[in-house]
Amino acid sequence: MKNISAIRATVRQLLRDEYLSGSPFEFDDEELNIHIGEVLIEVSQRSPYEARETKVSDGTKEVDISSITDLFEVVEVEYPIGSDPQDFPNFTIFGNTLRIEDTTPTSGANIYLYCNKVHQLTEASSTLSPDLAKVIVEGTVVKAAIAWLNKMREQIVPSSIRLYQTWINTQYIIYQRNLEYITKPKVWKY
Repeated sequence: MKNISAIRATVRQLLRDEYLSGSPFEFDDEELNIHIGEVLIEVSQRSPYEARETKVSDGTKEVDISSITDLFEVVEVEYPIGSDPQDFPNFTIFGNTLRIEDTTPTSGANIYLYCNKVHQLTEASSTLSPDLAKVIVEGTVVKAAIAWLNKMREQIVPSSIRLYQTWINTQYIIYQRNLEYITKPKVWKY
């Protein structure tokens, strides 16, 4: 799995942002991290990180979900846990409160929440599969190139700006195609 440093290094290679002795990179780590973060959310919206969170019941139908970080949505609730077949009661969410409709969990009982979340990408770990990491790189290249072009517009010769804009447009199309590729189809339950 690629960590955030490896993603930045690959992005710099594709942008041809090479370190020359005594010269800093054109794109510093903080700027690339901002672009990586934006693309990470876009990719996660299309192909989320699926995680199971465990909450402990206080004996009511309501469960506080405010502590679940980077949550997009709760897909399923399992209670009681360990049943065969599994029990998935109906639930509603309002703000940071999930309400189980069909039953009242006993106090101290575990409740499983099956969630779609934002993928994690740090120096130490990543939840990205290789194909998602590839899309992160492609999207970051596009966003960094557009940001650079917007900063440098006044200094670029008109003919070279068109060439660079054409290259950015091509990279953007590749990124959008791959975002569509990783989009999970919606499955409707009755």
